[in-house]
Amino acid sequence: MSINAYPVFDIKLGKVSFNLFRDRDLVDFLDTEMQLYSEIHDGTGIINIPVKILQKALGQSGKLGLQEKTVARLQSDLAMAKAKKEDIITYYCF
Repeated sequence: MSINAYPVFDIKLGKVSFNLFRDRDLVDFLDTEMQLYSEIHDGTGIINIPVKILQKALGQSGKLGLQEKTVARLQSDLAMAKAKKEDIITYYCF
Protein backbone atom coordinates (compact mmCIF):
# COMPACT_ATOMS: atom_id res chain seq x y z
CA MET A 1 0.00 0.00 0.00
CA SER A 2 1.30 3.43 -0.87
CA ILE A 3 0.53 6.86 0.51
CA ASN A 4 0.31 9.74 -1.92
CA ALA A 5 1.53 13.27 -1.18
CA TYR A 6 -0.37 16.21 -2.60
CA PRO A 7 0.73 19.84 -2.77
CA VAL A 8 -1.23 22.39 -0.77
CA PHE A 9 -2.09 25.51 -2.75
CA ASP A 10 -4.25 27.39 -0.30
CA ILE A 11 -4.52 27.59 3.46
CA LYS A 12 -6.90 30.19 4.84
CA LEU A 13 -5.94 31.23 8.36
CA GLY A 14 -8.22 32.65 11.01
CA LYS A 15 -7.20 34.66 14.06
CA VAL A 16 -4.73 33.21 16.54
CA SER A 17 -6.58 30.94 18.97
CA PHE A 18 -3.74 30.09 21.36
CA ASN A 19 0.03 30.24 21.60
CA LEU A 20 2.20 27.13 22.02
CA PHE A 21 4.69 29.02 24.19
CA ARG A 22 2.47 31.34 26.26
CA ASP A 23 -0.34 28.87 26.90
CA ARG A 24 1.92 26.16 28.34
CA ASP A 25 -0.68 24.64 30.65
CA LEU A 26 -3.12 24.26 27.75
CA VAL A 27 -0.43 22.72 25.56
CA ASP A 28 0.59 20.32 28.34
CA PHE A 29 -3.09 19.39 28.79
CA LEU A 30 -3.43 18.74 25.05
CA ASP A 31 -0.25 16.67 25.10
CA THR A 32 -1.63 14.54 27.94
CA GLU A 33 -5.00 14.11 26.21
CA MET A 34 -3.84 13.55 22.63
CA GLN A 35 -0.02 13.45 22.48
CA LEU A 36 0.16 16.90 20.89
CA TYR A 37 3.96 16.95 20.79
CA SER A 38 4.03 13.88 18.55
CA GLU A 39 1.97 15.77 15.95
CA ILE A 40 4.13 18.89 15.71
CA HIS A 41 7.82 19.11 14.93
CA ASP A 42 9.97 21.99 16.10
CA GLY A 43 6.78 23.77 17.23
CA THR A 44 5.35 23.93 13.73
CA GLY A 45 2.86 21.89 11.75
CA ILE A 46 -0.80 21.14 11.27
CA ILE A 47 -2.61 19.63 14.23
CA ASN A 48 -6.12 18.26 14.57
CA ILE A 49 -7.69 18.69 17.99
CA PRO A 50 -10.86 16.71 18.69
CA VAL A 51 -13.77 18.95 19.67
CA LYS A 52 -14.39 16.89 22.83
CA ILE A 53 -10.84 17.49 24.06
CA LEU A 54 -11.08 21.22 23.40
CA GLN A 55 -14.41 21.36 25.26
CA LYS A 56 -12.77 19.56 28.19
CA ALA A 57 -9.92 22.09 28.15
CA LEU A 58 -12.36 25.00 28.21
CA GLY A 59 -14.09 23.41 31.18
CA GLN A 60 -10.76 23.71 32.98
CA SER A 61 -9.86 27.18 31.65
CA GLY A 62 -9.29 28.58 35.14
CA LYS A 63 -7.00 25.73 36.14
CA LEU A 64 -5.17 26.04 32.82
CA GLY A 65 -4.72 29.81 33.31
CA LEU A 66 -6.29 30.73 29.98
CA GLN A 67 -6.74 34.42 29.29
CA GLU A 68 -10.25 35.67 28.51
CA LYS A 69 -9.37 36.36 24.87
CA THR A 70 -8.01 32.82 24.46
CA VAL A 71 -11.19 31.36 25.96
CA ALA A 72 -13.30 33.54 23.64
CA ARG A 73 -11.35 32.46 20.56
CA LEU A 74 -11.53 28.77 21.49
CA GLN A 75 -15.27 29.12 22.09
CA SER A 76 -15.57 30.68 18.65
CA ASP A 77 -13.60 27.79 17.14
CA LEU A 78 -15.94 25.32 18.84
CA ALA A 79 -19.03 27.19 17.64
CA MET A 80 -17.73 27.10 14.07
CA ALA A 81 -16.98 23.37 14.31
CA LYS A 82 -20.45 22.72 15.72
CA ALA A 83 -22.08 24.72 12.91
CA LYS A 84 -20.16 22.64 10.36
CA LYS A 85 -20.82 19.42 12.29
CA GLU A 86 -17.08 18.78 12.56
CA ASP A 87 -15.52 16.46 15.15
CA ILE A 88 -12.08 18.06 14.94
CA ILE A 89 -10.60 21.53 14.63
CA THR A 90 -7.48 21.91 12.52
CA TYR A 91 -4.79 24.39 13.59
CA TYR A 92 -1.71 25.43 11.63
CA CYS A 93 1.06 26.19 14.11
CA PHE A 94 3.99 28.32 13.03
